[in-house]
Amino acid sequence: MMVYSLIAEEERKKNGYSKSACFRMIGVSSSGYYSWLKRYEDKDGKRAQKKKELQDIQEKFRQIIRKLGFVPGKRTFRMHMWRDHGIKISIKKCARIMKIMNLIPNRPKKDAYKGQATHYHECCAKHNLVTQNFKIGPRRIILTDITYLYYGADRTPCYLCAFKDAFTNEILGYHVDSRMKVDLVKAAYEKMMAQYGDQIKTTECLVHSDQGSQYLATDFQRILSDDGFIQSMSDRGNSQDNAPMESFFGRMKTEALDIIALCPDLSTVRELIDGYMDEYNHQRYQYSLAGLTPAEFYIYSTTGIYPLDNYFGVTSRELMSVSKLVEARLNKAREKAAKAREAARKKREERALLTSVPGIIARDQRILRREKRKWEESKEIAERQMEKLDKVYEGTKRAIRFYEGCPPEIKESLRNPNNWNQYPELGYVNEIGDLY
Repeated sequence: MMVYSLIAEEERKKNGYSKSACFRMIGVSSSGYYSWLKRYEDKDGKRAQKKKELQDIQEKFRQIIRKLGFVPGKRTFRMHMWRDHGIKISIKKCARIMKIMNLIPNRPKKDAYKGQATHYHECCAKHNLVTQNFKIGPRRIILTDITYLYYGADRTPCYLCAFKDAFTNEILGYHVDSRMKVDLVKAAYEKMMAQYGDQIKTTECLVHSDQGSQYLATDFQRILSDDGFIQSMSDRGNSQDNAPMESFFGRMKTEALDIIALCPDLSTVRELIDGYMDEYNHQRYQYSLAGLTPAEFYIYSTTGIYPLDNYFGVTSRELMSVSKLVEARLNKAREKAAKAREAARKKREERALLTSVPGIIARDQRILRREKRKWEESKEIAERQMEKLDKVYEGTKRAIRFYEGCPPEIKESLRNPNNWNQYPELGYVNEIGDLY
């Protein structure tokens, strides 16, 4: 700008300084000056055009934020620019525009309750059959976990259980409840089976979870066994074994936890979670899923047909719906699964008929003996505890007699609790301290 002003002044006064002399005085190169001059004067209008293009992209970024309800990252912006607006843009340009607009993407926060819940013995858990190999195929590995949410002015806690297809990232089933019991998991499982059971049962499927007590419950394990699923569990204390599920919960909380906190009651929380899950499965484009939504990626992975508006000059409206094609291909699989369920039912009935009455009685006797042993052990513990308390109580009597026979100076010193340890007669306090 200094060179530009100096040259304009020299041309006006005609003092004899050339442009080269002006460049040397200021210390700039001629090529750099002319490159700057072209941008500054903008004779072709390119600068104004770029400015308008930048404003258009910024407006589209704002539309994406309004659609999602939160500020996504640069890759999510790129996917939505391509899928929603038909604009191809690089990740670096997305990051640059986010910096210009002062946009800070939502990031997952540390889970305050991470690592607190565990079961009582590591030998009760199932083996880890997944070993972090999540991308086997659609409906082959189903991940599940439970996370906490809170709502209302009092930050009332509630719990969300979800089942996720590790290959397509679809949330197949979920449920929200105020209590974190096995019924929460069973409700989410039943919702998954009601909508996607025919698809899941056509393959050999693993259901993978952490070592939570809800997943170790006999009721849940029996349901999985009856439906022909194989149960797998993460190694103890290793969240990486269930990383995709943990990642989903972290992202969901980043996007929706502050909004869930505005819900006045549990029914509103459930309605909000319903809307979020539907949008996640059918509207959320994902960079790792070829720019498709989880529902679209399942169709793509099972049929090989990528959803486009035009196929070799034939519009997608002129073709058969891909969902109908998937439904037709699954009809035989459904029939096969129904026959397998019927055969399993007949086998269970035959097994029940073969069970003898003495066998049932012997089983009941084992249960009763086990329950009796438990109460006998409790009785022994209670008797030992009573003996200990009686002994300490006798110590309190001796302490009273000792205090009554003490001279006044010792009584005065005993007003300070630190002096009690000097007298063995008051030693009962060392045995009664744990009661406080």
